[in-house]
Amino acid sequence: MSWYYADAGRQVGPVEESALDDLVRAGVVRDDTLVWRDGMANWQPHSAVRGARPPAAMPLPATPIDAATGFCSECGRPFPANQLVMIGNAGVCAQCKPVYMQRIREGGQGIAARRYAGFWIRVLAAIIDGVILSVVGLIINVPLQLMLGVGSLRVGSVPNVGVLAGAFGIIVLLNFAIACVYSSFFISTRGGTLGMLVLGLRVIKGDGSQLNLGQAVGRYFAYIINSFTLFIGFIIIAFDDQKRALHDRICDTRVIYSK
Repeated sequence: MSWYYADAGRQVGPVEESALDDLVRAGVVRDDTLVWRDGMANWQPHSAVRGARPPAAMPLPATPIDAATGFCSECGRPFPANQLVMIGNAGVCAQCKPVYMQRIREGGQGIAARRYAGFWIRVLAAIIDGVILSVVGLIINVPLQLMLGVGSLRVGSVPNVGVLAGAFGIIVLLNFAIACVYSSFFISTRGGTLGMLVLGLRVIKGDGSQLNLGQAVGRYFAYIINSFTLFIGFIIIAFDDQKRALHDRICDTRVIYSK
């Protein structure tokens, strides 16, 4: 039997019955967490559907904190090193392991398994996207300029400043809209723009899930903010431990290698 549950306003699942039990024991699914499965008319609190199930107590370290003690990469609590399960380069306690594994099963990547895309490969992806948008813009802008009468101006003629300003404004807004739709559509449906996909890159949220359309649009507008920072917002990619640009920090996104 597959279940879905609500987490921070988003739908998560499907998860099997045993996996849901693990999430309950880990405290991720609580008595008031809304859940749903096939056959139910509406979402209902977990306790109303499956009964109240108090989460298991968090195990305490059996030995004092010393050189042999490690810390869970998920909850941050100290544990003897032999009580941590190594998943990639991350040590995870037994209590957090089901949640960590569930995140991977949902299609995301464990934090330790991520390979963040650096500055130069993201620049190359942006160049590829720029070429694609230039071609699309050329196809659309040339007929538009003819329609607006821009192409009819001749050397030595006195231009109508109002007409030129209006035409220029329309062309700028149209190209902005095209770039926004291009970026938002591909990131929300394919995980990355065509330039990113060609280079094996993908945009994810901090929890490893894919952005929806609204989040992708918001990320594009945050991307534009970098233009007002003398491009420092892009340069910080080279110095951030997770290779985040300013717009990644604003929207809590990461650009990673998909393989």
